[in-house]
Amino acid sequence: MTLIQIAGQTDVGQRRQDNQDTFVCTPIWSDTSALLAAIDGVGGYAGGDRAAAIAKESIERYMTTPNGDPLSMLREAVVFANNQINEQRQQDRRLGQMCCVLSAAVADVDTSKLYFVHVGDTRLYRYRQGVLEKLTHDHSLVGVREDANELTELEAMHHPRRNEILREVGSTAHRVDDPDFLEWGETDFLPGDQLLLCSDGLTDMITRAQIVQILNEPLTLDEQAARLIKAANAAGGNDNITVVLAKNSKPLTGHMAPVIDVEVKKVEGQKVPATSAFNEPVATVKSAKRSTAGVWIAMGLVLVLVIAGVVWYQIGPSDTVIAQADSLTKSVTQSDSASALVPTLSRFDSLVQIAQRSQDHRLVLTNDTFRLDKPLVLSDSLQTIMGGDRLTVFVPRDTSQTVAVRVTRRGLVNLENIVISGFKTGIETTGDGKLRLSKVYFRGVDQPILATVRQDTFQNTVIGVSAQNQPVSTQTPRR
Repeated sequence: MTLIQIAGQTDVGQRRQDNQDTFVCTPIWSDTSALLAAIDGVGGYAGGDRAAAIAKESIERYMTTPNGDPLSMLREAVVFANNQINEQRQQDRRLGQMCCVLSAAVADVDTSKLYFVHVGDTRLYRYRQGVLEKLTHDHSLVGVREDANELTELEAMHHPRRNEILREVGSTAHRVDDPDFLEWGETDFLPGDQLLLCSDGLTDMITRAQIVQILNEPLTLDEQAARLIKAANAAGGNDNITVVLAKNSKPLTGHMAPVIDVEVKKVEGQKVPATSAFNEPVATVKSAKRSTAGVWIAMGLVLVLVIAGVVWYQIGPSDTVIAQADSLTKSVTQSDSASALVPTLSRFDSLVQIAQRSQDHRLVLTNDTFRLDKPLVLSDSLQTIMGGDRLTVFVPRDTSQTVAVRVTRRGLVNLENIVISGFKTGIETTGDGKLRLSKVYFRGVDQPILATVRQDTFQNTVIGVSAQNQPVSTQTPRR
């Protein structure tokens, strides 16, 4: 029995004369792992098909022999492809703007792991138990707003600017550690899971519900791929269409417990909940039974933490304040997970006060959810707020709190790795401050940014930011 099934197809569509898409769909290193990629040449530029072909060949060549962990290799492979395309751009003036977008992955049945790298508006989905989950974020003007729930799926599909991308492969030389280039991650690939990698020629034409309907049908992967392409063509086939499918066909073992999806994935070097960049992590379900010894141990841990917190507060850091995640957990069910243990407001206030007294006026928050009953003010004494590696979430303590962050500082203000959820206004600017937002997400926010400053005061805003007056990167290629 083949433990991992794979299939890939591409089609020119109904409107294009040539196909600038390509794909990778091949076993790698063993018969239980596969290298997968959907690659889309940027059609608005000469040589889009050439860029896609270079990316395909470069990734396959780089991944031929295992050398290190799969995720690191995959990141290096995409950077290698990027630099190969960029080098050829420099050599041939006719191809001076060629580039592509792609989603690439290594699926491993033995370890039940999926490793992926993504740039642009191709997509990677995981289909599990009837639920289609988008694992990547669109690096496009419209995709950012759709991922932030500012646009519905249908609104995004028909938006006139849906083909303007914010990142691409090949436009400039990159290194693996360059910020704001690669989105990359690692998550589970469990028995029964199915993967879909595709170009926007599919997702601009058919909805997630239509995709699920086809994936639910008892067909082979090749038949499913053909059906998806046929559906996109029937809807208009406005672009090239590429579909890559993979399925973990490893039998379920009798001792496997039901899955509670609490794994995390890294996005652009940051960890976020695997269900969405805008969802809080789901607490692990634990037994409600507690022994007496367990209670005494918990009380002892609380006492130790209180003493340590007092000592830490008295000593205080000299420069940067780091708020560590709570080490205590409590038993919760999925229904009450939203009320899981979070830092108290008084603790948060003390952290802000210490940050204001620090030399660099920087507040660093590590893997926490903070419930605010008043706006967090960035004044001259607080310049930077950095969330944790899994993103730090700000939520209102009650409905009376309508603004999450208020900026009164006149100079540059930095916010990084933050999710603002449930407020009427995400960030309110009341002065001449210049906002630099990096990986800042808004969920259920009526007005992400209420600005009383000129549009040109936004500085170097990058993907992962959703704002009412959406700042645009210096390059927005049209597809």
